[in-house]
Amino acid sequence: MEFNLHDFKSRGGHIHFIGCAGAGTRPLASIFLELGFPCSGSDLLPSHLEGMRTFRGHDAANLPAGDFPLLVVHTSAADPENPELVEARRRGAAVMRRGEALAHLGTLFGKTVAVAGSHGKTSVSAMIAHTLRELGENPGFLIGGSVAGWERSGAAGGGNVFVTEVDESDSTHALFRASVAVVTNIEDDHSWSVGGTEKLFRSFVEFAEKSETLIDVEGENTDRLFAPFAGKRKHLSRVPPGWNYPPHWGGFQRLNAATAFVAVREVTGQGEETIRSALFRFPGVERRMSLRFDNRIFRIVEDYAHHPTELKASLEALRETNPGRRMVLVFQPHRYARLARYFREFAALLGALEGPVFLPPVFAAWTERSEVDSARLASRIGPSARALSGSWEEMAEEVAAAVRPGDLIAIVGAGDVKEIIAPLTARLTRCSGAPRTE
Repeated sequence: MEFNLHDFKSRGGHIHFIGCAGAGTRPLASIFLELGFPCSGSDLLPSHLEGMRTFRGHDAANLPAGDFPLLVVHTSAADPENPELVEARRRGAAVMRRGEALAHLGTLFGKTVAVAGSHGKTSVSAMIAHTLRELGENPGFLIGGSVAGWERSGAAGGGNVFVTEVDESDSTHALFRASVAVVTNIEDDHSWSVGGTEKLFRSFVEFAEKSETLIDVEGENTDRLFAPFAGKRKHLSRVPPGWNYPPHWGGFQRLNAATAFVAVREVTGQGEETIRSALFRFPGVERRMSLRFDNRIFRIVEDYAHHPTELKASLEALRETNPGRRMVLVFQPHRYARLARYFREFAALLGALEGPVFLPPVFAAWTERSEVDSARLASRIGPSARALSGSWEEMAEEVAAAVRPGDLIAIVGAGDVKEIIAPLTARLTRCSGAPRTE
């Protein structure tokens, strides 16, 4: 953290982003551009940002040449032998992970709100940024998802307040010095990528230590780990206030809103009714309880969940907000390491459902294969579960063949399971007039 962005900029520094098309890196780059930093980037996927030169593919020649300071920012998924990283080190450039660059970015703002947690941080950070915007604060923000109706996931705002989610999967959240630190919950998810559960938990403590004010939600781990911070801690009950929430918000969405409310009140000092009125106009984050299709016969709702705790909360909210409908679940496990770690929990949770469960292939992310896969999970669940294979169109046909009029089809996962929605919608539209029997 000795790197100084003010000095770097004054000396004409240039920032190059490796993996610039990523959900977290792209908005980060756009904020630096907006703040006047010359930037470039590369990715294996096509990418474009106004005012920034981008390259498809990774090559040492992508790094800008010139007599100026160079900072190379990379995702934690970048190969250590990436030719741009190798060249950056050879040239003596500053090199840092995306989360570290985000921590430095925070130093450019007068007040920062950083949201950490195993679950819910995208929704909570988006709710905070939305509410501050509604209240006229013009905050900067970096959200790891797409907020409905927003053109961008990252912006510099007016330069005073900055709202961001921070990442525990590589422990870089521990580098961020927040005016207001928010922790939604703490579980052992991602422990395998940071050296174990204790190191993961310790990184949350370090994040809390660096903050001026800590807002956390009741839980076994938050209660234990944050007990020493009583002097600056604002502790929330897991039971949200009895407000008149929007009717389509399920239980975990209400808890997210209550958490965001406390953070906004801390930043603005405004009254409860003023904040709640702005907060309840929140349009939602894409892939979070998003209605994708409803023709009064079939309904498709998509939600983002990849951990047993998230999946449980998702299923409860789906039941609460869709009463009287049988649920057909399409759940895509996310990463083999997570499926293996929580295999029993997933099997028990999915095995308790009354309706059919369909399991597309695991979204592998950085891991190519494992013996613990969707087929093995389906076998453990029992006859109500089927492992899917083939194209998304073929998988959609198999799901459509099992639905009944009145069903809720829940598409849940954090990978590419969303690709089943279009062919499934088309199939259900064609068969809507024909009641099905089994």
